[in-house]
Amino acid sequence: MANTNISLTSLDFNDYKNSLKTFLQSQDRFKDYNFDGSNLSVILDLLAYNTYQNAFFMNMIGSEMFLDTAQLRDSVVLRAKELNYLPRSFRSSKATVNLTITNPDPTVTLITIPKGTSFTSKAGSNNYTFSTDKNLTLTSGNGVFIANSVSIYEGTYVTDTFVVQSSANTDRQKFLLSNPTIDTTSLTVTGVENNGANTVGYKLSSTILDLVSDSKVYFLQGAENNQYEIIFGDDVVGRKPLDGSTIIAEYRATNGQLPNGVTKFTPNGQIGGTSNVIVTTVSSATDGDVGEDTESIRRNAPRFYATQDRAVTVRDYETLFTINYPEIQAISVYGGEEANPPQYGAVFISLKVANYDAVPTSKKLEYTDFIKTRAPLTIQPRFVEPNYTYVSINTTVKYNVNETSL
Repeated sequence: MANTNISLTSLDFNDYKNSLKTFLQSQDRFKDYNFDGSNLSVILDLLAYNTYQNAFFMNMIGSEMFLDTAQLRDSVVLRAKELNYLPRSFRSSKATVNLTITNPDPTVTLITIPKGTSFTSKAGSNNYTFSTDKNLTLTSGNGVFIANSVSIYEGTYVTDTFVVQSSANTDRQKFLLSNPTIDTTSLTVTGVENNGANTVGYKLSSTILDLVSDSKVYFLQGAENNQYEIIFGDDVVGRKPLDGSTIIAEYRATNGQLPNGVTKFTPNGQIGGTSNVIVTTVSSATDGDVGEDTESIRRNAPRFYATQDRAVTVRDYETLFTINYPEIQAISVYGGEEANPPQYGAVFISLKVANYDAVPTSKKLEYTDFIKTRAPLTIQPRFVEPNYTYVSINTTVKYNVNETSL
């Protein structure tokens, strides 16, 4: 029969010690024993401390096992992973420029601007590096090469290299990306097999639907220490890299929102074999953002799981947009049946995007391409501009001069 004198629910050291005293005093041998003035008190302190430490430890373990109560980011990310939720990474600030390159050599009719061509910009006392994300080829017959609307992204390119050792290890090999400030949208994964004789490009997949044994895909998931982990297939769902092959992961490591707003860009070195380069800014740097914080992951993970990465209800639209595009500050979605007059087969989306009074056409096209792959084929997304209400507030503040020196 259980002894009711021992407290099993308290998390207080003194309560544990007193319950141990009460238990011992219920025994005939220690009925009239003075515990406070004896060496046995030291043993009771030790037992109470050990009990308290174990209770605290088990309580913390229990808390970290659930998404709602976990305090450590690693625990929240682990719980979100069970819901197939990928925490949003850092996002590179993006600017658009026009390049005018003058080459004095008349025999040069074609130049290439390679991926990673860098430019420097300054915000306050800090310098930031922007770079191109793809190769550009320009042609000219008069030595003047013009590239319009070139997108450049803040950050420096980082390469992580792994050697696949699946047969040598009994534990699953982990492919952890080293830099926590990665912009996952810039990640490219390539496999080099048979001593360089075969190169395999892997594409990101967020689902196992329609994947076969030789699908060249990889999966991405959150990991400890704000890192991300690459997962490959097992030759049943997705292709498994050959043992001994080399995996090359290249991505941008970025400063998030800090470079937002910069407008002047200077090339870092020659472009196309010449320093005669004029950079004209078309649009200043925008959309840079830091990685998703713990509370945002805790809030968004179950809602994303409810959407199953598809847009059916208006809540699905709101969740998918806010999770994938951190620049969206407010969103309202309603079905065409609520419009006046009703417009069946349409869903209306109103957005407030940071740094814009109206959603730019380029953003509308980007958002449309994103949502169309997740919405029913018969539903057409339509963007409407929000109505703004501007409030001017006159405030009278009353305070006691005896209560503050401000």
